[in-house]
Amino acid sequence: MTTLSVLIVDDEAPARQRLRDLLRAVPGIDLLGECDDGPSAVDAIVERSPDVVFLDVQMPEMSGFDVLHALEPERMPMIVFVTAYDRHAVAAFEAGALDYLLKPFTEDRFRASVERVRERLEREGPGAERERVRRWLAGGGAPSGRIVVRSGSRIRFVEVAAVLRIEAEGNYVRLHTAEGDHLVRGSLRSFASRLSPAGFVRVHNSHVVNWARVQELERWGHGEYRITLEGGDAVVSSRTYASDIQQLLG
Repeated sequence: MTTLSVLIVDDEAPARQRLRDLLRAVPGIDLLGECDDGPSAVDAIVERSPDVVFLDVQMPEMSGFDVLHALEPERMPMIVFVTAYDRHAVAAFEAGALDYLLKPFTEDRFRASVERVRERLEREGPGAERERVRRWLAGGGAPSGRIVVRSGSRIRFVEVAAVLRIEAEGNYVRLHTAEGDHLVRGSLRSFASRLSPAGFVRVHNSHVVNWARVQELERWGHGEYRITLEGGDAVVSSRTYASDIQQLLG
Protein backbone atom coordinates (compact mmCIF):
# COMPACT_ATOMS: atom_id res chain seq x y z
CA MET A 1 0.00 0.00 0.00
CA THR A 2 1.32 3.41 -1.00
CA THR A 3 1.67 5.83 1.93
CA LEU A 4 0.14 9.21 1.16
CA SER A 5 1.60 12.39 2.63
CA VAL A 6 -1.29 14.77 3.21
CA LEU A 7 -1.81 18.46 3.96
CA ILE A 8 -5.13 19.91 5.17
CA VAL A 9 -6.09 23.47 4.18
CA ASP A 10 -9.29 25.02 5.53
CA ASP A 11 -9.97 28.31 7.31
CA GLU A 12 -12.55 26.70 9.64
CA ALA A 13 -11.20 24.82 12.67
CA PRO A 14 -14.13 22.32 12.87
CA ALA A 15 -13.61 21.41 9.21
CA ARG A 16 -9.90 20.80 9.78
CA GLN A 17 -10.71 18.68 12.84
CA ARG A 18 -13.17 16.61 10.81
CA LEU A 19 -10.59 15.92 8.10
CA ARG A 20 -7.91 15.19 10.68
CA ASP A 21 -10.09 12.63 12.47
CA LEU A 22 -11.05 10.93 9.22
CA LEU A 23 -7.46 10.76 8.00
CA ARG A 24 -6.24 9.22 11.26
CA ALA A 25 -8.71 6.37 10.75
CA VAL A 26 -7.30 5.56 7.30
CA PRO A 27 -4.20 3.32 7.08
CA GLY A 28 -1.19 4.48 5.09
CA ILE A 29 -1.59 8.22 5.76
CA ASP A 30 1.23 10.55 6.78
CA LEU A 31 -0.44 13.77 7.94
CA LEU A 32 2.13 16.52 7.39
CA GLY A 33 0.08 19.28 8.97
CA GLU A 34 -2.70 21.75 8.39
CA CYS A 35 -3.10 25.38 7.35
CA ASP A 36 -5.88 27.86 8.02
CA ASP A 37 -5.29 30.21 5.08
CA GLY A 38 -3.98 30.35 1.53
CA PRO A 39 -0.58 32.01 2.07
CA SER A 40 0.47 29.50 4.72
CA ALA A 41 -0.78 26.70 2.45
CA VAL A 42 1.48 27.86 -0.39
CA ASP A 43 4.47 27.94 1.97
CA ALA A 44 3.66 24.50 3.40
CA ILE A 45 3.26 22.94 -0.05
CA VAL A 46 6.60 24.36 -1.18
CA GLU A 47 8.41 23.31 2.00
CA ARG A 48 6.84 19.88 2.63
CA SER A 49 5.90 18.62 -0.87
CA PRO A 50 2.76 16.66 0.10
CA ASP A 51 1.37 14.01 -2.23
CA VAL A 52 -2.15 15.36 -1.83
CA VAL A 53 -3.80 18.47 -0.41
CA PHE A 54 -7.38 18.58 0.85
CA LEU A 55 -7.99 22.19 -0.14
CA ASP A 56 -10.92 24.39 0.82
CA VAL A 57 -12.19 26.48 -2.09
CA GLN A 58 -13.76 29.42 -0.27
CA MET A 59 -11.29 31.11 2.09
CA PRO A 60 -10.83 34.78 2.98
CA GLU A 61 -8.04 36.72 1.25
CA MET A 62 -6.83 33.79 -0.85
CA SER A 63 -9.11 31.12 -2.32
CA GLY A 64 -8.17 27.56 -3.14
CA PHE A 65 -7.91 28.55 -6.80
CA ASP A 66 -5.58 31.42 -5.83
CA VAL A 67 -3.35 28.87 -4.09
CA LEU A 68 -2.98 26.94 -7.35
CA HIS A 69 -2.10 30.13 -9.22
CA ALA A 70 0.63 30.90 -6.66
CA LEU A 71 2.41 27.54 -7.08
CA GLU A 72 5.05 26.62 -9.62
CA PRO A 73 3.88 23.66 -11.77
CA GLU A 74 6.62 21.38 -10.46
CA ARG A 75 5.40 22.03 -6.90
CA MET A 76 1.81 21.07 -7.66
CA PRO A 77 0.47 18.21 -5.49
CA MET A 78 -2.62 16.18 -6.20
CA ILE A 79 -5.67 18.23 -5.22
CA VAL A 80 -8.94 17.25 -3.59
CA PHE A 81 -11.10 20.35 -3.27
CA VAL A 82 -13.36 20.62 -0.24
CA THR A 83 -16.31 22.97 -0.62
CA ALA A 84 -19.72 23.75 0.82
CA TYR A 85 -20.93 24.97 -2.59
CA ASP A 86 -21.74 22.52 -5.36
CA ARG A 87 -21.32 25.31 -7.94
CA HIS A 88 -17.58 25.01 -7.33
CA ALA A 89 -17.53 21.36 -8.36
CA VAL A 90 -17.32 22.03 -12.11
CA ALA A 91 -14.57 24.60 -11.62
CA ALA A 92 -12.71 22.15 -9.38
CA PHE A 93 -12.62 19.48 -12.08
CA GLU A 94 -11.72 22.06 -14.72
CA ALA A 95 -8.78 22.97 -12.49
CA GLY A 96 -7.50 19.41 -12.70
CA ALA A 97 -8.60 18.44 -9.19
CA LEU A 98 -8.64 14.70 -8.76
CA ASP A 99 -11.81 14.86 -6.67
CA TYR A 100 -13.97 17.18 -4.63
CA LEU A 101 -15.80 16.71 -1.35
CA LEU A 102 -19.07 18.55 -0.89
CA LYS A 103 -19.64 19.49 2.76
CA PRO A 104 -21.08 17.78 4.71
CA PHE A 105 -19.65 14.51 3.39
CA THR A 106 -19.83 11.01 4.84
CA GLU A 107 -16.94 8.87 6.02
CA ASP A 108 -17.56 6.47 3.14
CA ARG A 109 -17.37 9.32 0.62
CA PHE A 110 -14.13 10.51 2.20
CA ARG A 111 -12.55 7.05 2.13
CA ALA A 112 -13.54 6.67 -1.52
CA SER A 113 -11.76 9.94 -2.29
CA VAL A 114 -8.59 8.81 -0.49
CA GLU A 115 -8.57 5.51 -2.37
CA ARG A 116 -9.07 7.32 -5.65
CA VAL A 117 -6.01 9.44 -4.91
CA ARG A 118 -3.96 6.40 -3.89
CA GLU A 119 -4.98 4.45 -6.99
CA ARG A 120 -4.15 7.33 -9.33
CA LEU A 121 -0.79 7.92 -7.65
CA GLU A 122 0.14 4.24 -7.94
CA ARG A 123 -0.99 4.02 -11.57
CA GLU A 124 0.26 7.32 -13.01
CA GLY A 125 2.45 9.00 -10.41
CA PRO A 126 2.15 12.71 -9.56
CA GLY A 127 3.23 13.93 -13.00
CA ALA A 128 -0.11 13.37 -14.71
CA GLU A 129 -2.03 15.45 -12.17
CA ARG A 130 0.54 18.23 -12.34
CA GLU A 131 0.16 18.31 -16.11
CA ARG A 132 -3.64 18.59 -15.84
CA VAL A 133 -3.39 21.54 -13.47
CA ARG A 134 -0.63 23.09 -15.59
CA ARG A 135 -2.89 22.99 -18.67
CA TRP A 136 -5.69 24.60 -16.67
CA LEU A 137 -3.40 27.39 -15.50
CA ALA A 138 -2.03 27.86 -19.02
CA GLY A 139 -5.59 28.30 -20.24
CA GLY A 140 -6.19 31.14 -17.81
CA GLY A 141 -7.48 29.30 -14.76
CA ALA A 142 -10.48 30.25 -12.70
CA PRO A 143 -11.71 33.80 -13.24
CA SER A 144 -10.82 36.14 -10.41
CA GLY A 145 -10.87 39.85 -9.68
CA ARG A 146 -7.23 39.82 -8.70
CA ILE A 147 -3.90 38.28 -9.64
CA VAL A 148 -1.65 36.41 -7.23
CA VAL A 149 1.93 37.72 -7.20
CA ARG A 150 4.53 35.66 -5.36
CA SER A 151 7.90 37.20 -4.44
CA GLY A 152 10.11 35.03 -2.26
CA SER A 153 8.16 34.28 0.91
CA ARG A 154 5.63 37.05 0.27
CA ILE A 155 2.33 36.79 -1.57
CA ARG A 156 0.60 39.90 -2.85
CA PHE A 157 -2.67 40.46 -4.66
CA VAL A 158 -3.01 42.83 -7.58
CA GLU A 159 -6.50 43.93 -8.55
CA VAL A 160 -7.17 43.18 -12.21
CA ALA A 161 -8.71 46.62 -12.69
CA ALA A 162 -5.47 48.24 -11.47
CA VAL A 163 -3.39 46.68 -14.25
CA LEU A 164 -2.67 49.09 -17.11
CA ARG A 165 -0.92 46.64 -19.38
CA ILE A 166 0.88 43.30 -19.39
CA GLU A 167 4.22 42.72 -21.08
CA ALA A 168 5.84 39.40 -22.02
CA GLU A 169 9.27 38.66 -20.53
CA GLY A 170 10.37 35.14 -21.44
CA ASN A 171 8.62 32.64 -19.16
CA TYR A 172 7.14 35.53 -17.18
CA VAL A 173 4.88 38.51 -17.68
CA ARG A 174 5.26 41.96 -16.18
CA LEU A 175 2.13 43.59 -14.81
CA HIS A 176 2.31 47.37 -15.16
CA THR A 177 0.22 49.36 -12.68
CA ALA A 178 0.20 52.99 -11.61
CA GLU A 179 1.85 51.96 -8.32
CA GLY A 180 4.61 49.85 -9.88
CA ASP A 181 5.42 46.66 -11.77
CA HIS A 182 5.06 43.01 -10.77
CA LEU A 183 6.74 40.00 -12.36
CA VAL A 184 4.57 36.87 -12.54
CA ARG A 185 5.37 33.47 -14.00
CA GLY A 186 3.15 32.62 -16.96
CA SER A 187 2.63 33.25 -20.64
CA LEU A 188 1.15 36.35 -22.20
CA ARG A 189 -1.23 34.10 -24.12
CA SER A 190 -2.66 32.62 -20.92
CA PHE A 191 -3.11 36.03 -19.30
CA ALA A 192 -4.75 37.41 -22.45
CA SER A 193 -7.21 34.51 -22.40
CA ARG A 194 -7.88 34.77 -18.69
CA LEU A 195 -8.41 38.54 -18.68
CA SER A 196 -10.23 38.96 -21.98
CA PRO A 197 -13.64 39.00 -20.21
CA ALA A 198 -12.33 41.87 -18.05
CA GLY A 199 -11.64 44.02 -21.12
CA PHE A 200 -7.98 43.23 -21.76
CA VAL A 201 -6.93 43.24 -25.41
CA ARG A 202 -3.85 41.82 -27.05
CA VAL A 203 -2.32 44.46 -29.31
CA HIS A 204 1.13 42.99 -29.93
CA ASN A 205 2.98 39.70 -29.52
CA SER A 206 4.50 41.23 -26.39
CA HIS A 207 1.69 43.44 -25.09
CA VAL A 208 -1.82 43.19 -23.67
CA VAL A 209 -3.58 46.40 -22.62
CA ASN A 210 -6.49 47.16 -20.32
CA TRP A 211 -8.83 48.84 -22.80
CA ALA A 212 -10.65 50.71 -20.03
CA ARG A 213 -7.37 52.47 -19.15
CA VAL A 214 -6.57 53.60 -22.70
CA GLN A 215 -6.59 57.40 -23.03
CA GLU A 216 -5.48 57.98 -26.60
CA LEU A 217 -4.83 56.19 -29.89
CA GLU A 218 -2.70 57.63 -32.66
CA ARG A 219 -2.19 56.06 -36.08
CA TRP A 220 1.43 54.97 -36.27
CA GLY A 221 2.20 53.63 -39.70
CA HIS A 222 0.17 51.18 -41.75
CA GLY A 223 -2.13 49.21 -39.45
CA GLU A 224 -0.29 50.27 -36.31
CA TYR A 225 -1.38 52.47 -33.41
CA ARG A 226 0.44 54.25 -30.64
CA ILE A 227 -1.67 53.46 -27.57
CA THR A 228 -1.35 55.83 -24.63
CA LEU A 229 -2.57 54.63 -21.26
CA GLU A 230 -3.42 56.48 -18.06
CA GLY A 231 -0.29 58.02 -16.60
CA GLY A 232 1.32 58.48 -20.02
CA ASP A 233 2.67 54.96 -20.55
CA ALA A 234 2.46 53.99 -24.23
CA VAL A 235 2.95 50.97 -26.50
CA VAL A 236 2.80 50.55 -30.27
CA SER A 237 0.50 47.86 -31.60
CA SER A 238 1.43 45.50 -34.42
CA ARG A 239 -0.35 45.02 -37.74
CA THR A 240 -1.34 41.51 -36.70
CA TYR A 241 -3.84 42.91 -34.21
CA ALA A 242 -5.03 45.89 -36.27
CA SER A 243 -8.43 44.33 -37.06
CA ASP A 244 -9.07 43.63 -33.36
CA ILE A 245 -8.38 47.26 -32.48
CA GLN A 246 -10.49 48.57 -35.35
CA GLN A 247 -13.37 46.37 -34.22
CA LEU A 248 -13.18 47.91 -30.74
CA LEU A 249 -13.21 51.37 -32.29
CA GLY A 250 -16.38 50.51 -34.19
